[in-house]
Amino acid sequence: MAADVETGVGKSYPRLAIRNATVVSGRGTPAEGPIDLVIKDGVIETVRRVDPISQSFSGEGSQVDPSDHVIDASGMCVLPGLIDAHTHVPTDPAHCGPGGWQYAYKLWLGHGVTTIRTVDFGNEAELAGHRRCMQQDGTVAVPRLVIMAGGWPPHVHIKPEEARAHVRRFRELGADGLKLIPGMLVTINLATLEAMCDEARKAGMEAGVAIHLALNSELNAAMASDAGVRTIEHTYGIPEAAIPGVQNFPLGYNEMDEIARFRHSANNWPDADRYPERVLDVLDRMIRNGTVWSPTMVVYEANRDITRAQTTPWYDKYATPVLLNRWKPQPGIHASYHFDWRTSDEIAWKEKYRLWMKYLRVFFERGGTIIAGADAGWLHTLYGFSMIRELELLQEAGFHPLDVVRMATTNSARVLALQDLQAGIFPGAPADLAIVDGNPLENFKVMYGTGVDRFLDDRKTKVRTGGVRWTIRGGVVFDARALLKDVEEYVQQMKLEAAAVSSVPSS
Repeated sequence: MAADVETGVGKSYPRLAIRNATVVSGRGTPAEGPIDLVIKDGVIETVRRVDPISQSFSGEGSQVDPSDHVIDASGMCVLPGLIDAHTHVPTDPAHCGPGGWQYAYKLWLGHGVTTIRTVDFGNEAELAGHRRCMQQDGTVAVPRLVIMAGGWPPHVHIKPEEARAHVRRFRELGADGLKLIPGMLVTINLATLEAMCDEARKAGMEAGVAIHLALNSELNAAMASDAGVRTIEHTYGIPEAAIPGVQNFPLGYNEMDEIARFRHSANNWPDADRYPERVLDVLDRMIRNGTVWSPTMVVYEANRDITRAQTTPWYDKYATPVLLNRWKPQPGIHASYHFDWRTSDEIAWKEKYRLWMKYLRVFFERGGTIIAGADAGWLHTLYGFSMIRELELLQEAGFHPLDVVRMATTNSARVLALQDLQAGIFPGAPADLAIVDGNPLENFKVMYGTGVDRFLDDRKTKVRTGGVRWTIRGGVVFDARALLKDVEEYVQQMKLEAAAVSSVPSS
């Protein structure tokens, strides 16, 4: 057990009963309630309807034992624990501050996220250590980790046999799959990508290969899908595969100029939409190959409304000074390029989102699989909070909230080969649950850690409700509000330390 991992954050009980809940199974079935769930040894033992009609059919009463620890979930919804399928754990203090990874884990757990797929670059061994801590002591505030290795040698062309050796090394470190950004963080061609996918299968990496198709790579979504990647991240590479020739870049365009890159990235879907049949061919190829789309819409949302992104209300309590500083517009830091962001850029990105969402719906309606991930930590996105925002954006794209929940739970479990979690809330499944104060199907905003304001029946009295009340991972109960209080105190301490440093006169 690592000395700096806080133990005893969660509470474990021999038997746990959740009473009078409205249950959203995660399988796309309608919500049901009132239901009692009984959890024993970290596993859902029973899921029992306790309304008068159901009891009249079964002839059985409640199965709750007087010795059970009871959570009264009246007026609350129980969902499967969310799976954030695109995360970067801030193990480097330069990203969030010292202990940033524990800060991020608490934010995820505080928003009902019980599993994360990490797509980091070179910290595989450290993440595997976090996972071992969680496996040894379930009370530590660490979600389940699906580790995708991304620590490839930079700036050199990796040949197929070299790639296979790296894959085997990553497997020995404990990685469950691979993360690639060809053209930016790894230099490969199609033959090497095919070798990586093949070796990952041979090595038993059940989470497969996730790929971010940078524009300075020769690869696109059609090629990557045929090569055997499991998921295509973001949106890059999909519209590009449908465009004859290249995107209509200005002749002075420089891919390494970040503001230019993100400014003109707004045009990839409008350019591709001129060739709708070619887009459908790409999407159908992905569907035939079983390639999954992980859109991460939230991480780019600042591009369509930078003022909204910069004034999000939860930053004051929950964003560290280090994060806030990284998000300030400054040319020398990745993804901090809004120093000359224009009205025309926001208009272009709004049109891109319209088309992006249109083709996400088409992909889904033709049989494609979509999963939910946030890519938090960049571009004004905060761990945990941004996962809830991703759910809202998927609903904006036209998906029913029940399908959105499925994308964020059982779809992701299936894609990441988490066999026991694929049934959602079901007898015999691991007790990974989010107990929400309110009905997220009516309003996903009730899942934000800051809650929502509403007026009582007198239309005068305003109260704050909502938020995830408890997050349960493997039967261990985490008080979500207490986790967020810990985060708030950590952030305030970081602010005090930063203020003390800034007040020291220079010599």
